[in-house]
Amino acid sequence: MRRARRIDVTSPTAPGGPFEVDAFFRDSHVDGDGRETVVHEYGVQATVDGRTKTVGTIAATADVLPWAECPAAVDSAIRLVGRPLSDLRPWVRRTFRGTTTCTHLNDTLRGLADVEVLIDRLVAATN
Repeated sequence: MRRARRIDVTSPTAPGGPFEVDAFFRDSHVDGDGRETVVHEYGVQATVDGRTKTVGTIAATADVLPWAECPAAVDSAIRLVGRPLSDLRPWVRRTFRGTTTCTHLNDTLRGLADVEVLIDRLVAATN
């Protein structure tokens, strides 16, 4: 099994505007002949208010999913709107349960907590 993750944060295009976030998650399997098969793959696009460090907008997309229930999980991401980044890990773990979401998407959403540090470093690098 192989897991790939990526989180890109882009500075606001206008002063005081939101930071753009693009995240990616993939679980794959490599067989004995070296062929890789993707098992789970999610993308997440979001905006974050740089002052309050809260999620402004968010949308998840599913590219490869193994179960019939999985496609509906992308709708659960919207529940993060207005949430502070600093609270995402415990809040998602506590509230995202059952077939309305997916453990792999939840893992990706919890990882968005790291965006707070990435924003701080991006701001420090540009000042």
